[in-house]
Amino acid sequence: MAAWLTRINRIRPSVGIALILTLCVSFFSIGSHASDTLSFFNREQQQPQSLTVMSWNLEWFGTPRVTRTDADYAYFTDVIRRVSPDIIAFQEADSKEAVERILPKGQYSLYLSDRHGKASESFRNSNQYTGFAIRQSLPVSDPKDIASLNIRTAPKSGERARKGRLRYGTYVVVHPQSGTPIHLLSVHLKSGCYSSKISRQSASCRVLSYQAGVLKNWIDQRLAAKESFLISGDFNHRMADSGDWLYRSLSTASSPDRHSVQLLTKDVNASCYVRLNRSKRKAEYRRYTALIDHFVASADIAYALRQGKVYQYPFSREDVRRLTLSDHCPLVLDIRLQPGSGL
Repeated sequence: MAAWLTRINRIRPSVGIALILTLCVSFFSIGSHASDTLSFFNREQQQPQSLTVMSWNLEWFGTPRVTRTDADYAYFTDVIRRVSPDIIAFQEADSKEAVERILPKGQYSLYLSDRHGKASESFRNSNQYTGFAIRQSLPVSDPKDIASLNIRTAPKSGERARKGRLRYGTYVVVHPQSGTPIHLLSVHLKSGCYSSKISRQSASCRVLSYQAGVLKNWIDQRLAAKESFLISGDFNHRMADSGDWLYRSLSTASSPDRHSVQLLTKDVNASCYVRLNRSKRKAEYRRYTALIDHFVASADIAYALRQGKVYQYPFSREDVRRLTLSDHCPLVLDIRLQPGSGL
């Protein structure tokens, strides 16, 4: 080092100063490039992540109640390949094996309702379980399911609810690279109370109202903990109707923010052409123009939808007539998660 400084001192002052300035500029340039490189990698890591969720009632899937051929199963697989969802919230599946049959090989992990292991809460031959198929690249936590959705009848005031054979809410938490963890439910609520026109005093509506209270408690827990959530599935009710009591029950939140619970499907154009798969009866075809399948979400998920979309995936008339599909068309939610987003 001393010899190098001696050589510098022998150089004419003007030349020496120029050389020192050049070296300083070079060092600053290298530092600047390193900083730019780190900034680039940080930007790459913080890019919004797209997340696609499909909700699909598969209709007695894998049960003898609805007989399907290889061509039918291939159609289900083709829909999944076309949509390419990261998360599938499914309803009415009889077993893991039935769902695995239509999933692209080696891409999804399956989470079937905890109810499938409860003999006293299941039927012998055919069952309708809820669940999730989640892309294997997504880390997942698997808390206990919402078993209290399963009741025999709506309890009277002061009575304890008795277990029946209704569907649990399958509960998982996904951990995307972008954004915060998302708490997910796949639900299939009580049928027979499709709209506000049906008396809330009917047996079906009383059960549905009780189930709404169960979901409301779960939502309030998420809001209190400032956790993102998405409830997907078959609500068996037209919640998008103006002033609907079921959605009002869910969205009257304990949070001071009245927009903290959002119905993401309120503006979806529904047009689902289906065949009613009833054994020993003449084929009957219908087009449903009001949704009973929905997405209900926390405010941050609703905000992420501004850069995404939600839609119903329709079946063609030809496919419905030549194949045995489902009496529900899939719902698809496509959102962009912002880094660090959350409630």
